Amino acid sequence: MTCQKCHKAAGVMLLVFTMGQTAIADAREFDFEKGDRVVFIGNTFADQLRLHGYLETLLTTRHPEHKLRFRILGWSGDTLTVRPRPLNFGGLDEHLGQQKASVIIACFGMNESYDGPDGVDAFRADWRAFVEHVRSQRYDGKSPPRLIMVSPIYHEPTPRIGDAQQHNANLRRYVAVMDDVARETATPFVDLYSVTEALAKESPSQRLTKNGIHLNLYGYWAVGQLFDNTLASDAVSWRVEIDAKRPSLTHATGTEVSGLEVSEQGLAFSVSDRQLPSPIPPAGAVVHSSLIARQPTLTVKNLKAGSYRLLIDNEVVATAGHDQWAVGVVLTTTPSHQAVETLRQAIVEKNANFFYRWRPANAEYVFGRRAKPYGVVSFPPEMETFDSMLETADRAIWSRSKPLADQKWRIERSD
Repeated sequence: MTCQKCHKAAGVMLLVFTMGQTAIADAREFDFEKGDRVVFIGNTFADQLRLHGYLETLLTTRHPEHKLRFRILGWSGDTLTVRPRPLNFGGLDEHLGQQKASVIIACFGMNESYDGPDGVDAFRADWRAFVEHVRSQRYDGKSPPRLIMVSPIYHEPTPRIGDAQQHNANLRRYVAVMDDVARETATPFVDLYSVTEALAKESPSQRLTKNGIHLNLYGYWAVGQLFDNTLASDAVSWRVEIDAKRPSLTHATGTEVSGLEVSEQGLAFSVSDRQLPSPIPPAGAVVHSSLIARQPTLTVKNLKAGSYRLLIDNEVVATAGHDQWAVGVVLTTTPSHQAVETLRQAIVEKNANFFYRWRPANAEYVFGRRAKPYGVVSFPPEMETFDSMLETADRAIWSRSKPLADQKWRIERSD
């Protein structure tokens, strides 16, 4: 990469992360608390979070000691005021009460934006009424829930599918309304529109969406990074820099490095991470340069000319030349990455079981017109089984979210 390209990439990276950091005003910064029950509500964006688990994985690893519970009540097509449901399904308050929600992450605005400029005033009034109503409730039986507002994403231009330019003009109006209401009510606000617009313009060839407005697999991975960075103003990326000539540890963030030893064969040291890393991007994705910074990077300067491999607990995880190690090698196959992928898969499975519990395919027999006489006999035990499975899944997720300690790292010649 030329110096000019490096400066351009660094500029875009600074833009994306600066936008993420300033998306929440100081008075509205957010911290999770131990035992929080976090519920996502909203449109397709919220609903599809359950399929990939990227964002939930990041939020879980950020606070492994908090034992957070996440439930997704998103439903495609939902707006602040219109949420069609099957007969006898129950309203939003009822379901938030069943989940004992202490944190509500509300993702609205995409569907409403199609009302255009004429719908802006109603949207503002609906948000104000929604915030007031939610804060008058005690879904966990103790105190009003803490609310986070999440904007819709940027409409990515897609040939032959809608007018992205006009829709984005409307989206900007609706996002501005959300920002105003968030400031008026001192509510944390995650502006996904701005950061996804920056990403889409940084590298149009790596698409974020399937159809302009619904994220694809890579889009959910990327947005998870941006969402997490916005909420965690103190986020620290994993960086280790070693000088093999001195020898010394010159820099370490996100982890603790100890016991550095240097010999003719290479370097050896111990690593204890502060948290699990971000999940790796989907296979085949061309990762935006501004998001590569989220991945762990190991730099070893002043190695003698040659090829070197990194072993962690005697397993080879990376091989590169001395010149590559000198500028930093991005790590994506460490034991910690394997651990975070296992965690993500557990989260996806838990979310699938909750979906079957909350939105059963045979709703007419569970709580609809055919619930009697057989539904009231057959389904309560099955629902209790799902509840038990979810409790077990939560405990497994908490145990898997802890960072790895005392890993033995070694860099040795491979040529």
